[in-house]
Amino acid sequence: MRRLQGALIGVLLALAACGTPPANQPQPTVTSGMSPTTSVESTEHPSAADATPAEVPEEQQFQLGDVAEYDDGLLIEIAGAVADKAAKTDRGAEATNGEIVIASVRIENNSEEPYDAESVLIAARYGDGKDAQIIVDKTDELKSGFTGTIKPKEEGIATVGFAVPFSELKDVTFIVDPNDEVHEAISFTGTVSRD
Repeated sequence: MRRLQGALIGVLLALAACGTPPANQPQPTVTSGMSPTTSVESTEHPSAADATPAEVPEEQQFQLGDVAEYDDGLLIEIAGAVADKAAKTDRGAEATNGEIVIASVRIENNSEEPYDAESVLIAARYGDGKDAQIIVDKTDELKSGFTGTIKPKEEGIATVGFAVPFSELKDVTFIVDPNDEVHEAISFTGTVSRD
């Protein structure tokens, strides 16, 4: 449970620090604290059957700390990320000698319809684009993604672990692909702190 404290503290700080942008924006935007919003193009997602997140166009690549808002009111952010050592029950971090990054991915549904979050794909890369192995946690403390539906005006948080060497923490990218025909994949890049 100790390893989730850093990620959960990040979630609480992010929720306390940023207000909720209006849900009736004409185009998807990304906000960073109180800075101006940046427009993000929205196009149909190519294939919902892929097992890995889609490649993210440059205009949809953002920094950790940004909040992405789609024009239908769906908000996505990395609410907290922390580097830690894998627990004894974790599998997948053997190549990094147990060095992992834990990220809390937050989806807020400000639309009028329930949002099925089960198809959302979450991945991570580090360094020069090396894919990070997802951590399988036998205690279910870490998840591989979201489960169920997020009701209107509610949120869901998936806490996911990835094998990332501590030497690569300056350049970690989290990819969140809604994996549907409405929302484009986005990414968040930045430095992850050690616990």
